[in-house]
Amino acid sequence: MSGVEGILLDIIFVLENIVMACGIFCIPISKNRKFFVGGILLATLCITDIGIGYSHLITMILRVCLPPIIVLLWTEGKIFRRFAIYICSIMYLHMPYLCIDLLFSGIFRKPMTVLELYALYRIIRSGLTIITVGILAYRLRKISGYKNILTNLHTKYFLIGSVCCLAASLVQYYIEDMSVLVYGNTGEVICVTACMVIVSAMFYGLGAGVVVLDLLRKKYQAESRLKDEYLQITREYVREVKTNARETRKMRHDLQAHTISLRYYMEHREYQKAEEYLSAMCRHTDKMIRKMPTVNHEIVDAVLLEAQIRSENLQISWKVEGSIPTEIPIGDFDLCTIFSNLLASSVEACEKLPVEQRYIHLELRQLTSHLVIELTNPAGDFVNIEKLGRITTKRDTENHGFGVSNVRTAVEKNHGDLSFEEKEGVFLARIILKW
Repeated sequence: MSGVEGILLDIIFVLENIVMACGIFCIPISKNRKFFVGGILLATLCITDIGIGYSHLITMILRVCLPPIIVLLWTEGKIFRRFAIYICSIMYLHMPYLCIDLLFSGIFRKPMTVLELYALYRIIRSGLTIITVGILAYRLRKISGYKNILTNLHTKYFLIGSVCCLAASLVQYYIEDMSVLVYGNTGEVICVTACMVIVSAMFYGLGAGVVVLDLLRKKYQAESRLKDEYLQITREYVREVKTNARETRKMRHDLQAHTISLRYYMEHREYQKAEEYLSAMCRHTDKMIRKMPTVNHEIVDAVLLEAQIRSENLQISWKVEGSIPTEIPIGDFDLCTIFSNLLASSVEACEKLPVEQRYIHLELRQLTSHLVIELTNPAGDFVNIEKLGRITTKRDTENHGFGVSNVRTAVEKNHGDLSFEEKEGVFLARIILKW
């Protein structure tokens, strides 16, 4: 094999892994000086191919060691996670290899083990693999929430996928060896190869299936937990409404007596006492009957009341403006998810600040067939807008860090837009829901 062919194979192999890791598995590409260092290592590998030879032991060692380092330098994130995704990428690249091998085996009527001896074939196969994976990555990224799911996916799932792919590879190599020894007819070899592709696809699918089933299980658990929380919020709202109704009945019962007292003071021209008595009545009313926020939606009103009660306990200034249109076609569960998580995040942000700096301002505006939701609160610490909803600062990462992510999912589900701004110590969350 010539040095030029070796250089092409090494470059294509690195590109395959980059397209797989950054395209399919959504690892962010590095934008710092480490990317340049990775390029130097790739150039070193190419120079070694020409200077020493593609088949030399040193070149083979470098071909094993340098590609993972290059990929790690060209990507961002935790090292162990990136390495696990790199291994998973290599394993899953065998699937398009198998399909392309099967196609060319049928065209050239030769077993894969024979075709792989030709460097040109390997270059063509790798080029087709990059194109195939690139198109697949482009299509997958068009799916709403796909990148967010992959970004939040636990590293253990990539390890599980690698194990399943390893099992598929072992089956593949075993069948390849047996087919060459036992079957002399090329047609029989192609049939065996087709069966091998099917069996291998089952193993690859098993790796992806385990992830999907576990994610569905966690999603079901999360939704059940949210529904329980929303049910509790609704119960608290109903309890508060009943309390207000009971206090209103009490005041209505005593209203005649209060009216007689005020009339007495007015008839005797004791205006000062009448004013004091009226002020006492107002204070008693404010104390016994809570001013409940309302935005023309019972479920959201319940969420607002729960957040308001918590805000009052933390001495957070509270302001709500606007209302939700009655004809809005967005489900109660999604609205509850949006408002409860946003308000919870705002309350937690205010809780970290001095009492005099705490405030929450919620504004709702309707523009034709759009509902604009704007929530502002003070931003104490620096807020990384790009990582908001993807990384949690809490220690319990298994059960936290999903608030903004759930909001994002609910907004995207209803074809809306979600954006965050942080300017001059004020954090703004803006949601535009369309229908």
